[in-house]
Amino acid sequence: MKKTLRNTVLAVLCGTMAVSASSCALSQTYPVTVDGTQLRAGIYILEQQEALNSAISKLREEQPDLDTSAEDFDYFKQTIEGKKFGDWINEKALENCRGYIATERLFNQYGLTLTYETVQEIDANIKSLWNDENQYAQYYYGVSIIGDYYEKYGISETSFRDYEINESQSNALFTFLYGEGGSKAATAEEINNSLSTDYLALNYFPYELESGDSAQSFADRIAKGEEYEAVYRDYAQALADAEAAANAVSAASTETTGTEDTEEADAETDAGKAAQTSATVVEKAEKDSLIQIMKKSNNSPSENFIEQASAMNNGEVKVITVESDSGSKTYVVQKLDILSLTEKTKDTVDTIRTELKTDEFRDLIKSTGAAYTLTTDSSIGIYKPEALIK
Repeated sequence: MKKTLRNTVLAVLCGTMAVSASSCALSQTYPVTVDGTQLRAGIYILEQQEALNSAISKLREEQPDLDTSAEDFDYFKQTIEGKKFGDWINEKALENCRGYIATERLFNQYGLTLTYETVQEIDANIKSLWNDENQYAQYYYGVSIIGDYYEKYGISETSFRDYEINESQSNALFTFLYGEGGSKAATAEEINNSLSTDYLALNYFPYELESGDSAQSFADRIAKGEEYEAVYRDYAQALADAEAAANAVSAASTETTGTEDTEEADAETDAGKAAQTSATVVEKAEKDSLIQIMKKSNNSPSENFIEQASAMNNGEVKVITVESDSGSKTYVVQKLDILSLTEKTKDTVDTIRTELKTDEFRDLIKSTGAAYTLTTDSSIGIYKPEALIK
């Protein structure tokens, strides 16, 4: 909820942070103090990197046509929200430091603890980073162990572990407050509104038969009350049979023209594979629900498909054809009542809870942290944001 730690870690690793040769000593400095709690330099550097990631995202939002890949492009010549790029990062890094302490304080205030499994996973990850040889680090940075790379730039093993613990506390705090049964969780009405507005529940398959029953004939069978799974099995079988027949013709042609035995064997193998594919697809249709829960904004399989499927009524069956640069594509589609699919939408509902309340959680952390005093010492000037992407 606070951030995605492992993405931040990779971003730090990919950045070439240039600090002075005394970085080992600098890792023991405390450039920021929040409400009486000193934060190590390593924590500040990681929060600064997180601020850089936010700055780049914000810049892309403000200037979507900006070509950041140009050879002479310099982020630090840009402005964000009317502020110099570097100044925005520094301010955001301090806000993040406030949030770091706010997360820790709220986590303790609610009497929460991390599970044994969570702590074990964190410790195992850190042990690997600080002890295991890593080819990526060897190739790009000339060190055998990623932990050595972090140490060079002021991020100690202790700081890294504290940062990851804080991230896990953030996730646990969000779940406690906004997860199912939480005191600030999204209401059933909010969740159902998002399900109905932002998602689709469909049975559908792309129609790819060159001959035989038409797409409309399969749609008509479903519309008349046949189970979707049964109709789909017939379609899958027809598709596999057509492939097997084509492979058989190819095998016969190979034999007639006197092509080498190996090619004939390959054709027969293809026919066998088609038969296996048929059996697998039919078995899947028998065993598994074929219902698909789709987020409309993902525009998959295409934006036009989503538009047409969204316009359908619950229970309606329709053949949808969409056009693209690569040609037309036809689908047999049945729209379902998503609110009636309680079991099928469990994971989606969890996602919705997160989507609906993430901003509220961030505001809680931000407002809590804003009430704290914050001071910096002279060592903070050593950690230049420009060094993060040189």
